[in-house]
Amino acid sequence: MVFSIIRAFWYPGAYYAISGVSKQVWVLVAVVFVVGPVLSTFVYRPGKKGLAMDLRILAGIELAALTVVAALLYLRQPYFTVFAIDRFEAVSRQGVVDFDAATAKFGTRPGHQPRLIFASLPEDPDRMQALIDETVLMGMADIDRRPEFWAPYASGIAAVKQAARPLADLMGADEERAKAVGAWLTSSGRSAGAFLYVPLRGKAADAVIVLDAAIGFPVGTIAVDPWLSTPQDGQPARDIEQTH
Repeated sequence: MVFSIIRAFWYPGAYYAISGVSKQVWVLVAVVFVVGPVLSTFVYRPGKKGLAMDLRILAGIELAALTVVAALLYLRQPYFTVFAIDRFEAVSRQGVVDFDAATAKFGTRPGHQPRLIFASLPEDPDRMQALIDETVLMGMADIDRRPEFWAPYASGIAAVKQAARPLADLMGADEERAKAVGAWLTSSGRSAGAFLYVPLRGKAADAVIVLDAAIGFPVGTIAVDPWLSTPQDGQPARDIEQTH
């Protein structure tokens, strides 16, 4: 039950696989189903003096552990999905340079999905050079973490679609990806030609965001490696870094 809630509302689809929080989730599950019940079994003795106090202390410890782990999982959930140059980045509230400014401008996380954002490079040459200096020389966050470079996703759909690749390309990559994409297509009830894909980068792994080819909005995620071994027509490979 606890795991299902976390997966459905905080880490939907492939976001769980790419966020690197499985260890924290299993700690949460262990506290709920193992540690608490086992310790209670050892402590509980009918007629034991101070039994009620012991059980209250155990309950308090269990509640504190649950609160800490749940808070950590909540803070690490992907809050924004930011398109930057040629890929999407899953960004938690902790990963944003100014989270309050971001939510004030773009709103809070809608429902159980991250808020979509379009990030773009500055057009002014001086500001562009300053950005390069800040990110390369000073180690500051890039445009995917800085709300000053963000805009509503709808304003950048043309650029997103231009960077996207046909979903069918992944089906020809290898058997594992073909199987995963095929299963997703079966559940969608549509053919591969109706979709595009863009890499989705996470803290622990990368995945695929599937776009409706007609409107350019995400319709799902697939937990497979999005990077082709050989770039095709502008498709970035895994080891090709974003360039300014």
